[in-house]
Parts: sequence; structure tokens; C-alpha cells
Amino acid sequence: MRQRPAIGERVTHRITVGPEMTARLFGREIHPVYATAWMVRHVEEAGRMLVEPHLGPDEDATGSSIQLAHERSARVGDQVTVAARVTAVDDRSCTVAFEVLGPTGVLGRGVFVQRYIEKAWPGGETGT
Repeated sequence: MRQRPAIGERVTHRITVGPEMTARLFGREIHPVYATAWMVRHVEEAGRMLVEPHLGPDEDATGSSIQLAHERSARVGDQVTVAARVTAVDDRSCTVAFEVLGPTGVLGRGVFVQRYIEKAWPGGETGT
């Protein structure tokens, strides 16, 4: 098997909620709090932090599924931490359980899966 993250390997990703990270739809702010879309992005970044150091020169990883429950709000200026832990890994994928923590406690939690792929070919296509 190629080099992969170890089960139990952890990472924390800290973010300060900025005004651009509020809930926006149709080009306007709907709610002045941390948006679910941004939470998904930060979870993906935490997952990437776990797999990227283990990627070979001809491979990459891409998100293939995410299950996320957004349970509480965070305000602009709040510090948010994504705590992610590898729960399963094989030659094709890496599964990460995560909690998103903020000043009021757990903001969200779920599972993120990344699949390993070949790096993009010069024509822009990816191999499998």
C-alpha cells in the first residue's frame, strides 16, 4: 500500500469568521452568521491537511462525500476550529470524522471522505 495517513492521525484547522463567510444567497446576506458553505470548505481544508503530506508525486485526492450537521451559529469575528481525525484509510480513500468548534460549543460535526486519484493530465482530464 502507498503511504497514507494513519488511523487516529489528527489535525486542527483554525479560522476566524470574516464578513465574507456569512450566509449569502442570490448575492445578498441572508443571515449575519457563519455559513454552512464555508463550514464545508473549512472541513475540506482540514481533510486536505491530513492527506496532502502523504500524496505521491503522481497522485492527488478529491472530496467524494461529506455528511455535515450544522448545529449552532458563529458570528463574524469568532474563532472556529475544525478538529479532524482519520477513522478509516485504504489505498483508494481516506475517511475523516470532524467536529467544528466555536465559542458556544460544537457548531457542526460529520464525516468527510476523500478518494485518491491520479494527478491531472496535461489536457486537464484526470485519471482514475
